[in-house]
Amino acid sequence: MSSIFQTRLMHWKKQWPTVLFWLLFPIIAASIIVHATEVVQEESKIPVGVAMEEKTPLALDLLQSLKETPLLRIYETTQEEGLLLLERHELDSVFIIQEGYAEQVQSGSRNRLITSYQSDLSFAYTPVREMMISYVQQDTARTKAANTVDNLSERYNPKQRWTQEEVAEKSKQIEADENLLHTTFSFSGEDEKAEMGGNDVTIWNIWGLWAVFSVLSTLLLFDWVIKEQRPSLRSRFAFIRMPFKAYLLQNVLLYTVLLFGIDLVAVLTFYLLHDEQMSISFIGTLLIYRFTLITGSFVLALAFQHLYQYYSISFALTLVIAITSGAIIPVDGITNYFEWLEYMNPLEPFLSGSSVNLWLFLSLIIILLWYVRREKTNA
Repeated sequence: MSSIFQTRLMHWKKQWPTVLFWLLFPIIAASIIVHATEVVQEESKIPVGVAMEEKTPLALDLLQSLKETPLLRIYETTQEEGLLLLERHELDSVFIIQEGYAEQVQSGSRNRLITSYQSDLSFAYTPVREMMISYVQQDTARTKAANTVDNLSERYNPKQRWTQEEVAEKSKQIEADENLLHTTFSFSGEDEKAEMGGNDVTIWNIWGLWAVFSVLSTLLLFDWVIKEQRPSLRSRFAFIRMPFKAYLLQNVLLYTVLLFGIDLVAVLTFYLLHDEQMSISFIGTLLIYRFTLITGSFVLALAFQHLYQYYSISFALTLVIAITSGAIIPVDGITNYFEWLEYMNPLEPFLSGSSVNLWLFLSLIIILLWYVRREKTNA
């Protein structure tokens, strides 16, 4: 095995930039796409200025509700500064929570609680205004409910009185427990669901992206199989004690160790940069997926004699796998009608966390038949 490593190391030294690029390509590409998406998502939020003329609990609750809205990026500012930024078109709109807001809400008044400003380029002013109105109406409704409860308590049970704060908290608890609209987002390969209303919703499943890019990188790294089968190189094995098939399989083992080591680097990288979880079971699933890619790439490379054809099929196959796997675009509507597509895709077991991959068994059977056939031919 040491001689195999030394021989392969000589090849790697001559083409180390290419080898290093394809080894790290899945990690770098997946990280860049996820990071770029997060940046675009953050930049696409609507910039809204909010000026607080009073900082009562009701006013602060309104500000917090606006900050928790995933489509808005709230800037706390003064009225003068906010209008200046609006004039420069750095803000889409400005809302002034006026002095006496809490007092008017508690008294049931809904007139002129908030002053708003817009410019001729305020494309999202109307929906933001309606959202602001809904939050204010929510506060006034809680206040009205608190007054009603207080009147009923005074009339029927004077000994048990509820404060407005207690009624408001109870109202929030009921709203949280009895959502009128409940929406969840789910992604391929993820068991957990992110509820609508959070600040951060990740569009991409980073391990799904990594899995797709790993298909391409593994296929292109295994072009050495075709290079080693050239007639000009095969003739040397007549003077070597090691059979050609044993030479290829030992190189496959060497690539397995190398690529799985890079996979562990990917696990650590995604854990540190993207807060992805690590577990022994996931690493086991990752090892099975990696071995599936390696055996599949080896089998495919054995079927070709020309690099150009192999590269063309590699890119086409990666594209088909990416589309049908659901890692890039949702395919639930298709797989509901054609369930066999889900089982035919080699990425599906990895994305679903399964430790059984039928493609791995198929590849091993083909390699075994190839091994036996070569033995008979050489004999």
